[in-house]
Amino acid sequence: MKKYLLIVLLFSSNYCKAQNNTEAANQGTLSMHLARTEVRYLASEQVGVTYRLYLSLPNNFSSEKSYPAIFLLDPEYSFAIAKNITDHLSERNDLEDVLVIGIGYEVDNYRLNRTRDYTPSYTLEGGYSRELQKHSGGAQAFLDFMEKELFPFIEKQYASIKNKTLVGHSFGGLFTCWTLLHQPQLFDQYIAVSPSLWYDNRLIFNRIEKLQQSNQPLKERVFLTVGSHEVNSRRSMVRDLNDFSKKLKEAKPEGLTLKTSILDNETHNTVFPRAFSDGLRYVFQLR
Repeated sequence: MKKYLLIVLLFSSNYCKAQNNTEAANQGTLSMHLARTEVRYLASEQVGVTYRLYLSLPNNFSSEKSYPAIFLLDPEYSFAIAKNITDHLSERNDLEDVLVIGIGYEVDNYRLNRTRDYTPSYTLEGGYSRELQKHSGGAQAFLDFMEKELFPFIEKQYASIKNKTLVGHSFGGLFTCWTLLHQPQLFDQYIAVSPSLWYDNRLIFNRIEKLQQSNQPLKERVFLTVGSHEVNSRRSMVRDLNDFSKKLKEAKPEGLTLKTSILDNETHNTVFPRAFSDGLRYVFQLR
């Protein structure tokens, strides 16, 4: 049985508001909250864990309308960034109203959760540690959760979805690229930031070969990006992304619209805000 817990943080302003707490004010401190946000919990039968969903609703939200939905991985750091960027653009009529859905976890075990859900194959090599890699290879179950449980939940509890965008960084970027090649029709747009294409001896490159053999069309709009400083003595994520982009173009899937961007002076830890903004502008065809 699915269990839901609703935590609502709603404000009339379009911006973050300071909580008007008399005791806090007397002490010279105020707490901050994100306007028009909710936290929901959704138990997944597909994965066997409970997900903490971070939701950002547009101004004048109506359940009678249909909205583009941006599905965001690693919301613990990415949700506030994505919410404020989308709000800023929407409030200035550069971007249509959107729903932002961050997929987090009830139990905060960051490295284990990412290893389980974002990796498409089981291997003890790479990743955070061999112990955590014992949980690897759950990408299909996580994708099934999104398709069979999360999408229906959003449409039942909020509004119909006009189109879907998947956004992931690092291991989340790997999952984003894998989904693009594995079940591309689940999303209309993809933003993959610094994807861990090195994973399992660059296993994901085999998916491109299978795509080429199947002549499967890719009618999605895709933005691939990485920071120029994401290179070290062990691997070059810049090289991996360029190789991936080149092979994807050589496969010539019907309908694919692809942009690859190397962001100057960005590292693995600094790249996401700029990458999300650039990716949003590309996939939504903004000015």
